[in-house]
Amino acid sequence: MSKLGHLDRIDAFEFAHYLCLSGTGTNPALGWTNWFSAIDPIPNTWEFLQEPPAGPVLPVAMPFQITGAFASNGVKEVVVRHLVKNKPVDVRVPVRPISRLEEEAIASLMPASARSYLRHKGTDRTQPREGASFAMQLGSVDIPFAGCTWNDPPRARRHELHLAVDALMTSTADIERAVLDSFNRGMVAAHLETVLTPTGWPYGPQAFHDAIEAGLQAILGKRLVSVRVTTTSHCLEAEQRLAPVHYLRSMPSIQAPV
Repeated sequence: MSKLGHLDRIDAFEFAHYLCLSGTGTNPALGWTNWFSAIDPIPNTWEFLQEPPAGPVLPVAMPFQITGAFASNGVKEVVVRHLVKNKPVDVRVPVRPISRLEEEAIASLMPASARSYLRHKGTDRTQPREGASFAMQLGSVDIPFAGCTWNDPPRARRHELHLAVDALMTSTADIERAVLDSFNRGMVAAHLETVLTPTGWPYGPQAFHDAIEAGLQAILGKRLVSVRVTTTSHCLEAEQRLAPVHYLRSMPSIQAPV
């Protein structure tokens, strides 16, 4: 269950028309979850919440840094509620302009297409009527022993790679053609081929993401909104393969010709 937590430092600044809340502190053990949450009935007021680990707890003090991004309405001051000496305290935090180093750090967390979209769209966050989305599964790879247990070492883990593209285009088919075109140029297909192998998967899909995003930006330009490459995975259960059906049927009796 979540509860109010304590922050040693609280800061607020604006980035690309978003309000960013930043804080630092120390958790008393491993496994804690930290986040900022808006207090909806009170305008421009947030609280710092924490959730303790549910399982085993290792008493290792762990410093943390947290940043939350929210839609900005241009206010110059916000209120953040947190615990001070185990009592709820509302702290008034001025909203300052973002520094160059902070801007570079946050921008590095965003895909290039999202940064480009923010520059061109500005404060407008509405999706135009001509906007469309395209999604597909790119393939899968089985990693031997990655899903093993102590009594079943050979079990593999299957990873699946997915692509989702949003663009200011009239139909999904238009985006699909752009994705196909990007595979026919550059190193997009080669990067995908590499990541969907047991030896290439541990390095992650970032190189493929960057390649297809660059290809789509070259094709779609300002119409590209976002490119997302995501993964899902699960351990493969041991399969007991059944014999083919024709082996299980009784053979018809054959009568010798009279």
